[in-house]
Amino acid sequence: MTISATMRVLAGVFLATVLAACGGGGGGGTPVTPPVTVTPPVTVTPPVTTTPPVTVTPPVTTPALKYPIPANLWKAPAGATPATGNYVYLQSASGDYIGGGRTYGYTNADSALSVSANGLALNVNVKGNETWTGRFLLPSGAGNLQAGYFDNLTRAPFADPAVGGIDWSGESRGCNTIQGWVAIDNIVMSGSTVTALDLRFEQRCEGGGTALHGQIHWSASDTTTPPGPQNPPPAGLWTPPAAILPATGNYVVLASDANDYIGRGRTELFTAANTPITVDTRLTAAVKVSVGPWNGSFYGMNTLSQLQPGYYGDLQRYPFNNAVKGGLDWSGDGRGCNTLSGWFVVDKVSYSLGELTAIDLRFEQHCEGLTPALHGALHWAK
Repeated sequence: MTISATMRVLAGVFLATVLAACGGGGGGGTPVTPPVTVTPPVTVTPPVTTTPPVTVTPPVTTPALKYPIPANLWKAPAGATPATGNYVYLQSASGDYIGGGRTYGYTNADSALSVSANGLALNVNVKGNETWTGRFLLPSGAGNLQAGYFDNLTRAPFADPAVGGIDWSGESRGCNTIQGWVAIDNIVMSGSTVTALDLRFEQRCEGGGTALHGQIHWSASDTTTPPGPQNPPPAGLWTPPAAILPATGNYVVLASDANDYIGRGRTELFTAANTPITVDTRLTAAVKVSVGPWNGSFYGMNTLSQLQPGYYGDLQRYPFNNAVKGGLDWSGDGRGCNTLSGWFVVDKVSYSLGELTAIDLRFEQHCEGLTPALHGALHWAK
């Protein structure tokens, strides 16, 4: 065999071997599996939770009172006082000279209430259907106005300054001597001004066994004001008989029930034609009228700058009336009421530059709490 032949045989064997290794050549051969790549596991680090520090609020410790308040002191009965807002509540036992055995209640909606301080003294004023004044003097050892219980009090301002004093009076009644106590449950001051007060008291006149008790809740933040006149007025109120009224012009009508002290049971009509009718036109929320022997005064709430249409009720005799409600008084011919109750209605009213120019008004008045009434009506235009 020649060398070239031998080389060709070796080349063929080599090529066959290579094809066999690569799986070529169509037939058998063992396939080669590619290597598997293993991904290492991912380690997840959990988030770190930081627990906030716990803040412990220390309990509020109320300083002990210098003058501790006993637990069994008198308090107003449950439900006797308003749930909110300023009030003065008075409870008078039978035989108590000051309160006359009655119970009284006042709020900003029906009375003028005020509280002030002067050194170690607290002053309370009530101007409502009744008028009251209270003075509570702390002992000199207190040093300043503060919450606490103060006993063995005598009548201020004649009390021993070292002990303190108390005095609640009004309606032309007062004690000569007093025994009592006051409990200040809460007091808030801004400088020398009282801004909030809760106070209870007991007062006995002339060493007697019967007491007047009172409870006061007051805050400068209560801005409640009395309501204005009711409009429209209640139905069914008296109106002058149309048959007796003149068709035109100013007039005053008076219609008196039998046994009414003022009008003596008569009905009278005054017109500009037979009697001068004079009206004061420059009053604040009020009107005064004079006709023949008669004079009438009609005052609205002291919160008004001018009379407004509507019903003014629960009135007392002017000028001794509750100013936050208004008042009236009709008198003349030598007669007048000592006390009275009543109402007036302004049906129409007009002003020009602050001066009254026209009014239609009707009223009802009872003297001394009696049933017989005096009714009247005014129609007037300038």
